[in-house]
Amino acid sequence: MNNHSETVSAERAYALMEKLSFTRVSCSEEETRAAAMLADEVREMGLEADIETFEASCGTVTEAKLTVLAPYEKEYEVTGYIRSDPTPGEGLELELVYVENALPANLIGCEGKAVLVNGRVTYRIFERIMKAKPAAIISFSGAVTDEKDEVDLDIRKLRETYSGAFGSAVMVNISAKDALELVLKGAKKLRITVKAESFDGVSRNVCCRIPGTEFPGETVSFGAHYDSVFFSKGAYDNMSGSVIIMELLRYFRANPPKRTLQFNWYGSEEQGLLGSKAWTKAHEEELKDHVLMINVDVAAPVLGSERIMTMGADAMQNYVDAMMKELGKPAEVKADIYSSDSVPFADHGVPAINFCRFGAPGTAFIHERRDDPSLGYMSAEALGKTLDIVLEFSKRVVNAPVFPIERKISDEMKDKVDKYLFRK
Repeated sequence: MNNHSETVSAERAYALMEKLSFTRVSCSEEETRAAAMLADEVREMGLEADIETFEASCGTVTEAKLTVLAPYEKEYEVTGYIRSDPTPGEGLELELVYVENALPANLIGCEGKAVLVNGRVTYRIFERIMKAKPAAIISFSGAVTDEKDEVDLDIRKLRETYSGAFGSAVMVNISAKDALELVLKGAKKLRITVKAESFDGVSRNVCCRIPGTEFPGETVSFGAHYDSVFFSKGAYDNMSGSVIIMELLRYFRANPPKRTLQFNWYGSEEQGLLGSKAWTKAHEEELKDHVLMINVDVAAPVLGSERIMTMGADAMQNYVDAMMKELGKPAEVKADIYSSDSVPFADHGVPAINFCRFGAPGTAFIHERRDDPSLGYMSAEALGKTLDIVLEFSKRVVNAPVFPIERKISDEMKDKVDKYLFRK
């Protein structure tokens, strides 16, 4: 990093990541505060920062209870899904059926009952369950070896892509350890109570634009999400990516780019890419000028490796792989979809590339309390590895005499995007 140390600093980026490592859930006061802090960082460089608001589906759960009534009596800790249907005040007394992975044969005779499903409720599982017309859905999270004082019970959300297609439901989440006990002890009858309210809240994207000096009609977009999930300080996922593109902004502020650059920090990514979906919808007419989207999502684990996912024409992967080899940068390059804010751009025909540093197994944590820089598994040096790769790549493509990446999405990638967005 020494050749550009005057404008880029992994240590400064890491310090900003630590400063912004607090829970930043969609539409919360903390997410709003983080957006303001990022905007202030941009303005301190002498650049304009716009905060664009958008509606995001959210809700509150004030009470969630699950009590087994027969053949034994016991109350279990549960969390209600954000945007769950509420129950009547006294709750619902229901027969419990363990439906495993909710295959059609598992769901025979489940109408009006409570169904316990393995793990997370995916889109297709939700579709099958809703056809069976149960009265409530119970999912579980974590591992059967978890200790309650070490692991938080996941708070999940019934996303609008699910409810819009198949309707809403009463939904709660329980620990895997408690789910095991329900099945082992043969729980047959239970009472579920959920007091919940659904509404649309306000989330924010932070935006900054630098005009190009030679090719202002061609735009390269940089993005990273800055929100987190419940219980998580969201350093690894994804304030690390947010501070990396902040350093890129600093570099191109000092070294004017040949092409126009759009920098966006997206809110509500964890709720279904809501920030990038809102931005691409609001700026759809501008997207015809966008030639590439560069996304950074997860970085900084000491023990890990660099990964790059391309979403474009077939030749894009080979181009990026060859560049990494020429630069001597160890990075695994693959043409594949990546579940982040690059997807809405690819869906609009803009090639996208995702840079990340995945932790080695058991060494980095997302969507839980251990995503915390104070625990010592992240470092400025490790963050600098991803920063250096993204910067070197960006300098080359942004300032190329002829833009080297074809503005095209392969048919295979279009198919993957359609499947990701539940169109197939």
